[in-house]
Amino acid sequence: MKPLICIAPAPAVEPQFFNDGWMVNKKYFLGVTAGGGVPVMATDIELAEDYARLCDGLILTGSAMYMPSPEYAAQAKAVEKGKRDPLDEALFHAFEKAGKPVLGICRGQQNINVFLGGTLAKKFKLTDGVEHLMHKHEIIAEPDSLIGRLFGEKFITNSRHNNRIDQLADSLKVTARSHDGVIEAVEHQSLPIYAVQWHPERMRGDLPDPFDGPDTTVLFQKFSEICLEHRK
Repeated sequence: MKPLICIAPAPAVEPQFFNDGWMVNKKYFLGVTAGGGVPVMATDIELAEDYARLCDGLILTGSAMYMPSPEYAAQAKAVEKGKRDPLDEALFHAFEKAGKPVLGICRGQQNINVFLGGTLAKKFKLTDGVEHLMHKHEIIAEPDSLIGRLFGEKFITNSRHNNRIDQLADSLKVTARSHDGVIEAVEHQSLPIYAVQWHPERMRGDLPDPFDGPDTTVLFQKFSEICLEHRK
């Protein structure tokens, strides 16, 4: 049986859905499906433990902070912080408690670090002079890490973030960095928890993302395999 993989959503960004809707970029669903899994979107914080019991793994997704109009930006940020982060945290700790695999992507990596006691540097490019929004760049991976085994020591990724990990949580280890020192991937010291700062769902096969990196379908395939290995 294929692994059932829970995907954490973001509040829907269209103004009429701010208080009621959830959304997931379809590229996450396509990535899970291409990797051999069956995607399920979580929608209710009260059901976090039920999702962890029924599903084989969890993906914490990137932010959905693109806006149809600038006038809605402040409201969207407030809704995302007020609704999304509590749902992400409840889901993460439910799957962590169950010992089931978790994959964090972009904001998902940042949230995992915070949930485990780490901190973030927000809008770091304004203070560090480092640009990581809508750029591509090379990262360097630890050879014995999940990312290093899948893609090699050096490879190109996309980059779509304003925040980054600052103080790393004690239970995590760094498995990849960019040349300017930004943490690009982490793994848990003892649990099947993995995260990347870039967007692998946008780097699969012939998807029209203008980057020169590897086909990251293999990451979703490997995550599905890990989910099956930890099925209870």
